[in-house]
Amino acid sequence: MRCAIYARVSTSLDSQKDSLESQVSYFENHIKEKGWELVDVYADEGITGTSTARRESLKRLLRDAERGLFDVVLIKALSRLSRDTADTLHIVRTLHSHNVTLFSSREGEINDEMVLAVISAVNQRQSEDTSYNVSWGIAVKSREGKFHGTPPFGYDKVKPGKLVPNPVHAPTVQLIFNLYLNEGMGVQAIANYLNDKGILPSRKNGTKWHDSSLRLILTNRHYTGDLVQGRSKVDSNDKIHLQKKGYKKRHMIDENDWIVVPNTHEPIISREQFEAVQEKMKEKAKRVFRGRGRKSLFARVAYCADCGAGMNFKNDRQSYVCSTYQKNGSKKCSSHIIKHNVLKQVVLDNLKELIDNSLNMQSLVDVTIQRAGVRKNNAVKELEKVQREIGKLDKEIVQLTRKWTSGEIDKELFNACCGAINNERQALEERIARLQTEIANENDTESRVSAFKAELMKFAALDVNNEEILRDMIHKMINRIDIHDDGSIEITYNFQNPLKQGA
Repeated sequence: MRCAIYARVSTSLDSQKDSLESQVSYFENHIKEKGWELVDVYADEGITGTSTARRESLKRLLRDAERGLFDVVLIKALSRLSRDTADTLHIVRTLHSHNVTLFSSREGEINDEMVLAVISAVNQRQSEDTSYNVSWGIAVKSREGKFHGTPPFGYDKVKPGKLVPNPVHAPTVQLIFNLYLNEGMGVQAIANYLNDKGILPSRKNGTKWHDSSLRLILTNRHYTGDLVQGRSKVDSNDKIHLQKKGYKKRHMIDENDWIVVPNTHEPIISREQFEAVQEKMKEKAKRVFRGRGRKSLFARVAYCADCGAGMNFKNDRQSYVCSTYQKNGSKKCSSHIIKHNVLKQVVLDNLKELIDNSLNMQSLVDVTIQRAGVRKNNAVKELEKVQREIGKLDKEIVQLTRKWTSGEIDKELFNACCGAINNERQALEERIARLQTEIANENDTESRVSAFKAELMKFAALDVNNEEILRDMIHKMINRIDIHDDGSIEITYNFQNPLKQGA
């Protein structure tokens, strides 16, 4: 009998009794007594049991079970397998479907779904209770003025939950506020300045500053000496997000409900500085254009052909430039600068060229749609045929079962015949999947070509002087525009272009 061990273990220092070594050691004795062969050990360390999203060893275990590499899986307890009822049932059912037995040192062999569901529900409730108790404890400590979590850049945390300025990094925080407030630098300019000066973030693997991290610093009230916590909370009800991402979704809490304890630690900047920075950031946000007017005509459509970054519009130059170049200079990429009016004219000329060929396009579009329809009809007919063949195989299984139960054939012959039929059925099911994909693709081709035709006809009657309408049309028809360093432009359409596809 071949077996495997699955363990989900904590990485905390107080978890030695639950370590991977202790679990493997326990099961090795059990395996020797049974005379089994240990195939592999699958271990996920330091990963929550409320989701399977980031548990790569568990996923590998299930893949190997499908490959038939072992017959038994040994676990310490069902709670180590999963703390979510739906996940637990899915995992156990998957193992059983591949003829793999699950054995827990605590619950024994897992073969009764009713018992499994009850134990899993209890494990999930215990996990939820633990999470609530931890959150409640953190809130109590926060109201007592104790900081929890990773300290902000510029501070160190000392027990019990006290923040103290870091002598090396606190001056950097003061420099950041001064550059923004008094030197007229924006967050990206400050990031470039710090990176050029070799002043690096202190976080692990932090090799350079980014505008996003500087915004967090400039809006962090902790630097005034106040403790500000409880600004967000997890959504325990969104199970789908937890299963997909492996962590719970967080929601921002209204500022009036934050836990604020004034003057709990030594400030790095004054309250007056902090408030002045907040006002300046609000004023700059008001001045930033966020509409759909001229300067954003090609926003999220125009890209640098070399680095793939978006092209940013520069209002003072009425031009688009590579955002990588704008942030990092010529070290990372060239400017790829192109005038707004030049880009607009090239795009309009390209679209008008398509309209000028509308007579030829009409016939090509019709042929493309017609061919898509023929291919789809053939695929539908074949799909119906395959489904009928599967129906016949199902009837054969029923007949074989009756012959076996009546004693006309023995179990060995029954299993052999069923195995052959199941193999044939599996091949047909794979063919069905391919046909369904083919039909979906043909439907997509037909709809995209028709949509392209319709949008092109709308563009023919468009008033191109109205950039609000023009922008909507461009975003409907064009997937992306790649700007090359030499000024050349490459347009990729959202809809299939019959003139280029050679229908």
